[in-house]
Amino acid sequence: MPGPRTHLIVVCGHGIWLGGPSRGRNEAEWLIADFQHGETDTFIEHIKAGVKRLADDREGAVLMFSGGPTRKETQLSEAQSYANIAAENGHWGLLPGNVSDDEIIVEERALDSYYNILFTLTLFFTRFQAWPTHMTIVSHGFKKQRLVDGHCTAIGFPLERVSFIGIDPPGMAALAVGGTAGSDKADAMRGVGMAMGEWVSDPHGRGAGLAGKRAKRNPWEVSQSVFGEDGGDRGGLVLKAEGGFEVLDEDAVRPW
Repeated sequence: MPGPRTHLIVVCGHGIWLGGPSRGRNEAEWLIADFQHGETDTFIEHIKAGVKRLADDREGAVLMFSGGPTRKETQLSEAQSYANIAAENGHWGLLPGNVSDDEIIVEERALDSYYNILFTLTLFFTRFQAWPTHMTIVSHGFKKQRLVDGHCTAIGFPLERVSFIGIDPPGMAALAVGGTAGSDKADAMRGVGMAMGEWVSDPHGRGAGLAGKRAKRNPWEVSQSVFGEDGGDRGGLVLKAEGGFEVLDEDAVRPW
């Protein structure tokens, strides 16, 4: 029997797979931004990496796919589409025996990378009535600084208890060290730098710039309160009201 769940594995969503015969290999089956052309195979690698990490820690880990319904074309969330990809590609075969509902969870409210971290933490608590003691984040390698040094620091999760698995799209690594790539990828890397600057000056993403981007990704008006619509135990996490939502009280001590 598995022991208590203590390890949160987060796979950050970047697009929505609508389904199709290629099981995600045909980019036409996805809803993605223009600058993400050529990246959908990398999204599938993120999914597989998360499942592999769960396979390495079946006793105590929980795998969460994180990402809300960010497109007006469908109410399907990024997270659920990632879980669908895993099922269609047989990734669950990496997990010997039966897969329980406590091992694979979809977090369907996050609209940016900050909330990929915060909402998976609070969903973990809601599900298990305990905070994780360790977190593994799976995303693009070039987003490590934003996700770990930026968001985990702002949220207050201890960095010594964070692991990171980074898998970059083709061409990104070379571009990051001064190589060349298509104009869309070059624009994307410039955007990464600009976004990091925004998060440095607004670490909780509450200013007009970052909050505005989040609002544009929320066509279905998904709640952005820390615990969603759940009015239960907050596990000692101190919150405050701002902009119609519950947000972290950035000055309070964290319970984890």
